[in-house]
Order: sequence, then structure tokens, then C-alpha cells
Amino acid sequence: MATSPQPSGGSAAEGWTLKQIASDIPLTASAREAIELAQRLATTSGAARTEPLHVLAAIVLSPRNPGHKAMVALNVDMASLRNASDWRELDPARPAAAAPISPATRYLLINAHREAEQIGHYRVDGLHLLLALLYKDSTATAQRLEEAGLSIYAIRQYLTTPGSTPKDVRQRPLPKLDGAVRVSPVFGIPVGAMLLGGAGLWSGAAPGLTLPLTILFVLGGWVTSLCIHEFGHAFMAYLGGDRSVAAGYLSLNPLKYLHPLLSIGLPVVFLLLGGIGIPGGAVYLNEQAIRNNRWRSLASAAGPVSNLLFAILIGWPFVVFQGGAPFGNEQFWAALAFLVFVELSAVVLNLIPIPPFDGFGIIAPWLSIELRILANRLGMLPLLVLFFLLWQGGPVSATFWNFVYGLSSSLNIPPELVDLGHQQFLP
Repeated sequence: MATSPQPSGGSAAEGWTLKQIASDIPLTASAREAIELAQRLATTSGAARTEPLHVLAAIVLSPRNPGHKAMVALNVDMASLRNASDWRELDPARPAAAAPISPATRYLLINAHREAEQIGHYRVDGLHLLLALLYKDSTATAQRLEEAGLSIYAIRQYLTTPGSTPKDVRQRPLPKLDGAVRVSPVFGIPVGAMLLGGAGLWSGAAPGLTLPLTILFVLGGWVTSLCIHEFGHAFMAYLGGDRSVAAGYLSLNPLKYLHPLLSIGLPVVFLLLGGIGIPGGAVYLNEQAIRNNRWRSLASAAGPVSNLLFAILIGWPFVVFQGGAPFGNEQFWAALAFLVFVELSAVVLNLIPIPPFDGFGIIAPWLSIELRILANRLGMLPLLVLFFLLWQGGPVSATFWNFVYGLSSSLNIPPELVDLGHQQFLP
């Protein structure tokens, strides 16, 4: 059950804003519209705060509201409600300031949220508001609705009929990111290494240090992209319902993504192989907590998508200047071209649909349980077989590299500049 933050003025007498209430109680668009109208109706009627009666008036005066439609379907005497003596002058189209939400209305919304949760709904709409308006602790609204021919039992029975509730009440709201996402100071180390190496290459002031500066720039950029890659997995999983990733994975801290084999051994070997960007981190997701297969696929796809976005972010000068090096030192542009190439190779490699790559993670949720068990038993074997095929050359290696070079050409990156950067990195 949700609880609301402190009132806008610091006391219950001052009331709450809709923004404060909605921060803890997920509302559908129709529910928000009803509350906003209730706030305006309260102001136009001269009330200091928005009371439950104003919420009821808003539903009665809003034909598109699900609560209004339910009352019509249940043959409620809408005319008697509209013609109540204290509502006759209310004009829903009249502009007015929003009156603060009273404690009684706040409690009404909490009751509506409780009703939604008991039914298995994730958001509050007009039907849940109607249920709360019929509670005996909301005497004034319950009395008017009962006199018009509506009972709480009729609404609950109406809710069980197929198609009675809007789809958005069954849509789980995205989690709040307040406090979950944070940038660790450790993330500044690879970023700083990349900037330092890049600045040194750009200036050309120390040609004798081209090798260490290139290594600093490329490895710093690669570890930076590794953090962004793993953060992408964790961020999408968090939005999908896995709250466990908030314990460090949403911090961009490279130490949180370390894996004994994937973080050190294989990435170095693959870079020595010829500039292949193999993922070097690990984020452990609780797939059972992720809401559905679509979100599980998105969580896997977020990693290579992050690599692609990072490649575009750092490679935009090649797109703008059509592959040329308009200013600065050529060694800098060569190193940058090689780093972008490594990122693009990571995108292609990650999208190969074999375990343990993200490409397999994208399709895995849709495969049979037998195939997933088999893939789990294979472990790292498919990766080692692919490693061997890329090392040996042949059609698999040619296809892979042609695809990577095709992607780099789409960003106007000259192949000869990539080769020069590779030579700087591994002379």
C-alpha cells in the first residue's frame, strides 16, 4: 500500500498536490484527468481543498471516464447526481487553479489503490475511485451514490466482466529511478584515461609516447564502453522489474562488472587477435523478476545497443567530415578510428545468436526450455569454437570482418586509418 509524501505546505491542513500524490500512487490518464478536474471544481465552488465530493462530481461530469461509463452501464440515476443543488453551477470547462488535495481525498486515493491491488491492477482509474467513494468512511459520496442506485457490490461485479477495465490499469508502471542510478567515482578512471590519452595524441607534443598514449586511449575507451554496456543491461532489467541490479550495477563502476575470465583474459586475447571487442564484464540478472519475455529480450539487447550508441557518439567527426582528419594529429584520428572499429566489432560479435553472447540472450526467452538447458550445459564452448574459427580464417572469419568493415564504412571511417590505429596499438 502506498503512502504519500509530506503535504505541499508542510501540514495536512495545507493539503497535497497531485504530483505529490501521483509519486506514490500510480494513476491512469483518466484518473489524473478526474483529479485535476476535481481540483478545478473545488476552486470554482469556493472550497479551500479538494474533497471526495469534488472527485465524485468530476467523474459524473466526465462522460469519457471509466467510472462514468460504469455508472451508465449499471443504470445509475445520473440526472439526480448532476442536478444536486451544490453541483448545478459547476462548469467542467471553466478554467481555475488547482485546489490542494485534502487528507480525506488522499485517503480516498489510498483506498482506491488498495482496491486496484486486490484485483491485480497496477494503476488506479475511475472504477477504483468509484469503489473508494462507496466506502462507508466517505459518508457524503457513499450516500449520494447509493441514493442514485449504485452499490459497491455492483461495481465489483462490473469489474469482473470481460473488457470492463481499460488496458492501462493492467500495465505495470515503470519503477522510479530516484536513488537507483548513480555514477561511481571509479568510473572516472577509465574516462580520465581515455581523455588523457586522447589529449596527448591530439597535441602531438610527444611523438615518442604514441604507443603508451594509444594504449591509454583505446583501453580507457574500451573499459568506459564496457561499463556503459553492462549498465545498459542492468538499466533495462531494472525497468523490467529486476530490482536486484540496483545493488551496484547501476553505478557504472567497472569493479562491479568484473569477471575472472571475461573481464581480463578473453578481452585481451581478442584485442591481440585483431581488434575484436569482446564483452569484458558480467551483470547477473534475476530473470524471474523481469516482467515478461519482451523485457528479458530488451535487457539482453541493451548491451550491444549501448556499444553502438557509444561508437556513434565518439565517431561522429568521421560522419560530419566524411572520413577526413580536418585538424589535430593524425595519430589521434587513427586511434579514434581503431576504437570505433573495436566498438563496432563488439556490436557484431554480441549479436551472434549463440551462448553466451547477447544475441542468444535476445532469443533465449522465446526458445523451449530444453534448448535453454542445452545452451546452459554448453557453457563457454560455443564462444571458444567461434574464437577458433576467427583465428583460423576462412568463410566465418571473412563474413565477420566484412560485416564489421561494412558498419565502419557506414560511419565514413577509412579502413587505412583503422589499420594505422591498430599498428599504433600493437606495433
